[in-house]
Amino acid sequence: MIVRRRLLASGAALLLSRTNIARAASYPSEQIKIVVPRAPGGGSDNLARFIQPGLDDKLGVTIVVENRPDATAIVGAIAVKKSEPDGYTYYLSDNSFYQNPAILDSLPYDTIKDFTAVTMIAQAPVILIVNRDVPAKDLNELLDLAKKSDLTFSSGGVGSSTHLTGLMVNLKTGTNITHVPFRSAGPALTAVLGGHVSMGYSGLSTAASHIREGLVRALAITGDHRNAAFPDIPTFQECGIQGADVPSIWGLHAPRATPLEYRRIMRQAIADVMRSPALSNKLVELGFEAVCNTPEEHEAQTVELVNKWIEIGKKVSLKG
Repeated sequence: MIVRRRLLASGAALLLSRTNIARAASYPSEQIKIVVPRAPGGGSDNLARFIQPGLDDKLGVTIVVENRPDATAIVGAIAVKKSEPDGYTYYLSDNSFYQNPAILDSLPYDTIKDFTAVTMIAQAPVILIVNRDVPAKDLNELLDLAKKSDLTFSSGGVGSSTHLTGLMVNLKTGTNITHVPFRSAGPALTAVLGGHVSMGYSGLSTAASHIREGLVRALAITGDHRNAAFPDIPTFQECGIQGADVPSIWGLHAPRATPLEYRRIMRQAIADVMRSPALSNKLVELGFEAVCNTPEEHEAQTVELVNKWIEIGKKVSLKG
């Protein structure tokens, strides 16, 4: 009887394995949609648009990037949660996805239970920029000015790395620069350019061309070393501010029951595209660092990041 049960179990496992292999062999066979929870012009949208052509070629199907922006990146997440777990709809997760459970009183989804990971695509530093009319020429002058004047900073939305870097700088320096959230880094940068806010925390890919053209001034950048694209910009750590770094991160998630073999195919395609000579140098110039870990690794990473920010949120308010 025991032998028979083992043979049955072995046969079932073999049948399942063959089914998975056959299913993976036919995937993908139709258009794939990547939902970006930010407006065009920000780091999330930039990254999706950079990898889109390469994914088209690698997977042999059309990749559609669909922008579903809002200040907390919830609208896009809801759309993906409600989608069929068939490997044809994905969510480009940014910092808000991992941090919203610690920031918002309630979410219309469970970040862990309703989604499953594909990969962490990339990470990048956050840069502090100021409007040209702000008289501060370095970070220390800006902080002195903030203690005497009412300054404002823009971000790409509540829970974004740009918001939380600004919040942590306020916390570490004893300043109270007012946060003005936007739906993505693009509109947040426009607010700095137009003088609607004094300063902004931005993704490097969003602000790079405007910094080079002198339309905004960059005062500091996150990370433990200077960025190769802008070696003259000091890090916050160099400026004496420790513990304020919140790097921008981007992952890819799918509805919870999406098969692992589909997610592995998608992850491998992204890794190949990100590391291709045609794209890798461009990404480095814009501050992106490819990660492209496995679905299993990013699944564990997602749980770790969500729990990390929940613990931080118990010690300091992340809501404003």
